Amino acid sequence: MAKNEQKVMEFVEKELTSNPAQSTTELFEKAKKVDTGVAKLSLRQFNARFPLQIKRRKSLETPNRRRSTRRSPTRRSRQKQEEQQGAMREVFLRFATDLTAAEERKDLVGVLAKVDSYVADALKVTGR
Repeated sequence: MAKNEQKVMEFVEKELTSNPAQSTTELFEKAKKVDTGVAKLSLRQFNARFPLQIKRRKSLETPNRRRSTRRSPTRRSRQKQEEQQGAMREVFLRFATDLTAAEERKDLVGVLAKVDSYVADALKVTGR
């Protein structure tokens, strides 16, 4: 473990600020020169302790545009979703009704032969 973690943290932060595309391996080798205790860490431990923490802190400091532009579902979209579910339910119930109404084997085969029409109706409901 690093003897002076704060010193290593400041060094890594400075390096990442000057060159954000720098690899973790390069940072690790440079940090070993700053503090010999870093050499006891594995590359994975070093990355978790120093570069990832700095990158995480920086990402939390800057506002994320994707989060701010995200809107909650509107009533209209919820109503549309409920309408789609209802229409899909009707397609499945029609298929199930036709299957149960088939009394003879030939009727059952006829219903199964029309399965493509049920699939087409289901796709129309979803807008595809």
